[in-house]
Amino acid sequence: MRQKKGHSGFSLIELLIVIGLLGVMVFLGMPYYRSMLNYASLKNDAWRILSDLRSYRQQAIIEHKNYHFVFDTAAESYQIREHAAGTDAYIQTVSSVSLENNLIQASDTAFRPTGDASSAAIIIVQGKGFSETITLQVYPTTGLAVMSGS
Repeated sequence: MRQKKGHSGFSLIELLIVIGLLGVMVFLGMPYYRSMLNYASLKNDAWRILSDLRSYRQQAIIEHKNYHFVFDTAAESYQIREHAAGTDAYIQTVSSVSLENNLIQASDTAFRPTGDASSAAIIIVQGKGFSETITLQVYPTTGLAVMSGS
């Protein structure tokens, strides 16, 4: 007596149905995934600016120098420039940063060796392709930088 061996596995139809369902799920999830990436990019830009503001405030205190933040909304970028403390003479550009998102509004500010800011600054970053914004604010008397918004 010979026994017939059964075939195990999936048929071609079953595999095509599973692949088709996975394709539909990926297609339906793409808008959410794209908006999540855009939002993450917006948060990344806002945290980068906030981190630079806080870091160079500390450096101004430690090194006894002035650090100026010069924003360019047209180019969606900013520069950090070092100035001498007593004379405020320009020494060098420390860093140039290009942003991935829209720099809607930004006012220049500088941190002094005492830790305060030369002027209040409001920086608004808006995501590309959507209307969410994040606002950064620098307080002149303390030089503290805070983030608010999305």
